[in-house]
Amino acid sequence: MANELVAGQLNQRSRETLDYQTSADRLSSRVAPSRRIPWIALALSFLSAGVGHLYCGRIAKGLTLYFAWLLLPICIAVALSLPASTASLIFLLLLPVVIVVGVYLYAAIDAWRTASLIGPYSFRDYNRVAVYWMMIAAQIAFSMGMIAVVNGVAYEAFLIPSKSMSPTILKGDRVVANKILPEHNFPARGDLIAYLNPTSKGGKKFIGRVVATAGDEIKIDGERVFVNSEELERESVADENLKLLGDQAKGRVEYEVNSGRRYLVSLEQSSKVNDDDVVFEAKVPERHVFILGDNRNLSRDSRHFGSIHLGDIVGHVEYVYWPSGSWSRFGVADDRLP
Repeated sequence: MANELVAGQLNQRSRETLDYQTSADRLSSRVAPSRRIPWIALALSFLSAGVGHLYCGRIAKGLTLYFAWLLLPICIAVALSLPASTASLIFLLLLPVVIVVGVYLYAAIDAWRTASLIGPYSFRDYNRVAVYWMMIAAQIAFSMGMIAVVNGVAYEAFLIPSKSMSPTILKGDRVVANKILPEHNFPARGDLIAYLNPTSKGGKKFIGRVVATAGDEIKIDGERVFVNSEELERESVADENLKLLGDQAKGRVEYEVNSGRRYLVSLEQSSKVNDDDVVFEAKVPERHVFILGDNRNLSRDSRHFGSIHLGDIVGHVEYVYWPSGSWSRFGVADDRLP
């Protein structure tokens, strides 16, 4: 009996020792990858900023970098609520994009560095492949959705292919249109807008100047423009103020005054048939606006295809974010010359 008791105690101790070793082996297996693999951290960060830091166990920093994308929609929402200004373009539209791109690059480099320097690593609950892919998929979906929403209902960028809007918007300019058109902010006389091309020729969208609105009677006699029988006044522009327009300012450039709005027009001579002797008259229908190009003799506009329905208006052209000529034109699209 004594021998059996001793044998039983030894077996019990052996089982306890085995259980202890098994537990130790399990713990060891959780620490087995004693260092994080730098290229994996880099790849995860390139797919989604912050995920590489979660891989390295830096959850606070990782989540901060991960949610940096939220800066863009917040700043865009603020910009939409404010009047157009160069400060809004820089600090609410362009700078946030630069910051987010910088965060993305920093996250990748820092994740690589962290993985290279980290010591023995104990797995956390969030160190799961499924968690990584879920976060990557969520951020990609968010980014694509945000781009679609911004382009669809907030802001849209355009590259100007012609001189029809010079001297205000030059050929080669890249501009941004605000697509939020609340009911109380329908285009007024003097507004610069983007609208759907009503013809089968040219691009899908045009840019033009609202000269008359619903119910107005418009008459164009050569270079003279009349709205409700009142001729729009013109003011000359000094030649030295036209230098920043480069070779895109040909012919006479003048300020035109319409309902208190003052904007530039060009009276450049066209090689087409001279229409100076043709008098154009029309009445703008309800829920329509009459559009003219600022380069009056080189523009296809409502003189050729009629008034534009409010439903075909894309948005107000607010900013020149990449001017084709002098960078002094960067900022609000309809700013006056010095």
